[in-house]
Amino acid sequence: MIDLNSKTVECWFDYSSPFAYLGTTQIERVAREHGARVAWRPFLLGALFKQIGTPLVPLDSFGEAKRRHAQLDLERWADHWGVPFRFTTHFPLRTVDALRVTLLLDDEARAPLVHAVMRACWVLDRDPADPEVLRACLREASIDPALLDRAGDAKQALFDATSRAIEIGAPGAPCFVVGDQLFWGQDRLEFVGKALAGWRVPGAGSRVSGST
Repeated sequence: MIDLNSKTVECWFDYSSPFAYLGTTQIERVAREHGARVAWRPFLLGALFKQIGTPLVPLDSFGEAKRRHAQLDLERWADHWGVPFRFTTHFPLRTVDALRVTLLLDDEARAPLVHAVMRACWVLDRDPADPEVLRACLREASIDPALLDRAGDAKQALFDATSRAIEIGAPGAPCFVVGDQLFWGQDRLEFVGKALAGWRVPGAGSRVSGST
């Protein structure tokens, strides 16, 4: 059961998404402005896409004009928020181990690693499938890099997290959940802030599936 009075916003993300990177640079600010906390919810975006019938690499399915605009939009949002951004040369990114390691941490301890891995992927153009890159991210987050050796322990946790993302009706990443309301996309953060302040549209259908 979801507590509709909770001052928590869930951030559902995969490191493979540049839109999720942009969202993670701002969601803590939005939460802080409304006296809320962020609950980090990593999941495997490719598995979700496969389950819901979305192309595994949506950008590749766009026509040239739409793809060009989407990439320009990423650059505009990064400039708007004053954050660094570089589209990776390793796209599409393989993020299974990065996600598993994140899930090995308590929710409260995840934020530094989330930011370190996102920065490695979408600022420094590093490959998260490279174990040395992940170890460097763990060190940056003040976490013992030996944790990477236990990534396989979170195999079921990642499966369960992805199943939950599908269950709540996530169409992609990032998604933000406030109470029983789900918002998709880094460009919906204004809505997220309004929801944290108590806003909801009567009769709107963007409710988290399975909530009571």
